[in-house]
Amino acid sequence: MKNYFLFFIVGVLLLSMPSQLFSQETSNSRWNVGFTIGPQFTNISSTGLPSPTVSGVGYLAGAFTEYKLSQDIKIRIGLNYDQRAFSGNYQSMGIQFNDSVVSRNSYSSYDFSYKFDYVTIPLSFIYIKGVNKMKLFVQGSAYYSLFLTAHQQGYTDVFIAEDDYQYVDHEDYPNIQAGHNRNDFTGTTDKLLGAEKFNTSDYGFNFFIGAIYDFSEKVGIYLSPGFTASFGKVFENPVYDSKWTNIFKIEAGFVYHLN
Repeated sequence: MKNYFLFFIVGVLLLSMPSQLFSQETSNSRWNVGFTIGPQFTNISSTGLPSPTVSGVGYLAGAFTEYKLSQDIKIRIGLNYDQRAFSGNYQSMGIQFNDSVVSRNSYSSYDFSYKFDYVTIPLSFIYIKGVNKMKLFVQGSAYYSLFLTAHQQGYTDVFIAEDDYQYVDHEDYPNIQAGHNRNDFTGTTDKLLGAEKFNTSDYGFNFFIGAIYDFSEKVGIYLSPGFTASFGKVFENPVYDSKWTNIFKIEAGFVYHLN
């Protein structure tokens, strides 16, 4: 938690540096600040889960400051609240109780949805071209994310048929009963289905293509769809080859040109 607090303070200081610090640029300032928000569509891939997951809808919101290195190149650093999501469901074809007994009448199942909260710092290089008030740009970013918490909703269930109850190992499963053994869950967590712990960070690259329109010398508005390539693990357990995938996002926001 101390690391999260320090991370937040550093980000706020970076994004709130007053324009007086850059007073050497007077008539044509090289510094801009802005705000961004937009939806993102995400999923995970994992070889450890019994069935593929389904993509979910999250969003990002944050602030940034940028510096014009030249007429066409800008560098930007941001601080974002970054929410990602996925869901999944599964029902087995039966249960193997021991080496000699496999039942098709009993089964296990789950249905869940998760939304992950991250704090993300993207560092971007932007190539921008245009005339008058309308400009097009290409943006490439490297990012680092800190996991905060996950919001879960769903259930797990093990159905034991009456005729199969005699085969249950009651020493390993002392609370299991014949019929449905359902566990509903909701709230915040740091584990998948109460078992696999989520990784504490993520990192990767973003790529955007967008357009910006300046309403005046001071204020502009922009829109930029893009994709993300994530290289961090979703789960801490190395058995799971897990990562975020299919991340498509649409960012929109305002840019304020400092004097």
